[in-house]
Amino acid sequence: MRIDQQVEIADESARLSALRDVGLLDGDPDPTLERLARLAGELLGVPISLVTLIAADRQHIPGASGLEPPLDVERETPLSHSCCRHVVERQAPLVVDDTRESALLAGNAGVRDYGVMAYAGVPLTLAGGETLGAFCAIDKVPHRWDDREVRLLEDLAALAVDVLELRRSGVRDLRDPLTGLAGRGLFGELVARSIARAARGGRACAVLAVGLDGFRLVNDALGHEAGDALLRSVAERLAAGLRSGDAACRLAGDEFLILCDALDDEAEAEMICDRLKAELAGVPHLVDEHAVPVSATVGVAAASSVVSADDLIDAAVDALAHRKRGAAPRSGRADPERRARATRRLRLQQALHGVAERDELVVVYQPLVDLRGGGLKGFEALLRWTHPELGAVRPDEFIPVAERTGAIVAMGEWVLERAAEDLAAWRKGAEVTVSVNVAPIQLRNATFAERVGAILTAHGVPPGALTLEITERVLLDDRPAYTRSMTALRELGVQIALDDFGTGYSALSYLSRFPLDVLKIDRGFVAGLESDARARALLEAITGMAAALGLRTVGEGIETACQLAQLAESGCDVGQGYHLARPLPVDELVPLLDRVWETGGPDAEAPG
Repeated sequence: MRIDQQVEIADESARLSALRDVGLLDGDPDPTLERLARLAGELLGVPISLVTLIAADRQHIPGASGLEPPLDVERETPLSHSCCRHVVERQAPLVVDDTRESALLAGNAGVRDYGVMAYAGVPLTLAGGETLGAFCAIDKVPHRWDDREVRLLEDLAALAVDVLELRRSGVRDLRDPLTGLAGRGLFGELVARSIARAARGGRACAVLAVGLDGFRLVNDALGHEAGDALLRSVAERLAAGLRSGDAACRLAGDEFLILCDALDDEAEAEMICDRLKAELAGVPHLVDEHAVPVSATVGVAAASSVVSADDLIDAAVDALAHRKRGAAPRSGRADPERRARATRRLRLQQALHGVAERDELVVVYQPLVDLRGGGLKGFEALLRWTHPELGAVRPDEFIPVAERTGAIVAMGEWVLERAAEDLAAWRKGAEVTVSVNVAPIQLRNATFAERVGAILTAHGVPPGALTLEITERVLLDDRPAYTRSMTALRELGVQIALDDFGTGYSALSYLSRFPLDVLKIDRGFVAGLESDARARALLEAITGMAAALGLRTVGEGIETACQLAQLAESGCDVGQGYHLARPLPVDELVPLLDRVWETGGPDAEAPG
C-alpha cells in the first residue's frame, strides 16, 4: 500500500512539501550524508547502511555505503522494495534481527532481491515533525541489534537531520522551489531594506500574511499534485498584483507573505489587502480541469517604529492567526513588547530541547474525589518545569511551545514512566488510579498504544489503573490516526477521558463515535454554577447525557463548597479542584492513601 495511504492526508501533504524543500529528490548523492552512511557501516560492522528519503511513489537514497550495481548509481527503488517506508509510517524505529521471522518484512521484494537478513532503521524527523525518511543499517546475515547500536543509529540520524534542515533552509532562502516566489531569506532582506528606508524618513511599509481558506479540502478531494497546482496559480496572481517595490514569498504550506513598500499610510496597506483578496477570489482557479474557487484570510502588520524584519513578519503571521480564529482585528503592529514575547518564546523553545533528559521536570498529583462516598478515587498527574535560569515556568506557557516543537513527545513519555512507577508503588497498599494528559502528536504515532503497554508491563501496572486524558481538539479534528490509537488503547484496557469538555463546539455529536470512558467537565461550567442558572441546567444535561452513554463524569476546578454540592446534586461522579486538594508532590501523598476521606474532601487550602 502506498505510504500516502497510510498517513493522514494533511500530515502527508506537509511531509511531501518538506521533502521537496530539501531538494535532494532526483539529485546527486549528498557528500555529508554519504560520509555519515560510511561511518555507520564502520562503527556497526555491517555491509550496507543507507540514508533514505521516502517520496509518495518511490524511495530515494542520497547517502549510502555498500550499495551494489546498479543501485549504487540509480539510487532509487520502488516503495515495494523499501523497508524504510515502514519506519516513516510508524514514525518510530524498526529493528528486525532476522527478516525471515518478521511478518512485516518477510514478503518485502527488496529483502528478497538484495539479500537483506537483518534491518535496523530510525526515522529522520525534522523539527516541524515531518518524517522524511530513515537512517538504516542492513546485514546479510541475522544480526541481534543491541541498544547501543540503535542509539548509535539515532545519533547519526540526528546529524543527518541537521544536514536536511540546512539544505531545506538553503534551498528556500532565495526562491521557493514550488512557486518560484522569493525564498524566506531573500524576502527577509527585502523587508529589512524597506524598514530601513522608512526609518530614514521615507514612506511606511507593511507585511501581509495571506492564508488560503479551505486548502486542505483541495488536497483531500483532488490530491497533492492538484494542491501544488493551486498554490502555483495563487502565487502567479499574487505576483501579478504586486506594485513596483513590493515582493511576495511563500511562507509554508498554503501561507504567503507580501511586502508592501513605500506606503502613504497604514490605511493603504488595508486597501492593498482588500484588493489582493478580491483578485484571488475573482475568477476560479483552473486546477486539473476543475474550476476551484479560492478565498483568503489576511493579517496585516505595519512597522510602527524601528523593528527587525523578523518582528514585522512575525506580527503579520500572528495577525493572520488571530483573524482565522476571529479573535482580533486584521491589523497588527511590531513593537518592543511583542519582541520581548517572541524572545521569551524562543528562549522556552531552546530550553525545552532535551528537557526530559535533565533533572528539571517533576510530576505533582492532584487527588480525584468520589462525590458520592467521599473516598479517594485516584490522582491526575500534572507536569511542572523549573528551569535553572528561567525559574518555574507555568504549564500554560511551556506546554503549547512543547506541542508546537514536538518536545512534548519525549516529555509525555517521561510523565508516563514516572506515573507508572509511582502508581506501581502506591497500588501495593491501595487500589488507586492515575490520569495522564496526552498530546495530539502522541496519539498520531502509530506505535503509541504499544509503547504505553510496554511501560505498564515494565512496572507491573494493570492497564485499567491508567487513564489517558485527551482534548476536544482530537475529536473535532477527527483524524484516522487518533481513532486507531484510541481503539488500540481501549483494547489494551487503558481508560480514556475527554478533558475540558465544553470548550469546543461540536463535541456532542462525536461522543458516541469514540471509545471514551470519562467526561471531564470544564472548569468554565463549574465556575458559573453559583451565579448562572443556565450553567446549572447545562451541567445537568451533560451529566445526564454522559450517564446515558455509559460515561463517568469528573467536575474540574472546584473552588467552593457550593460548587461541590451542586456537582454532587447533578449526578457528577468525581470532583477535582483546590477546594478538595491542591496538586501535591509525591512525598505528601502517602498519608492520603491510608485515609478514607469524609464527604466534602480534605481540609486543603488553595494557595493564595
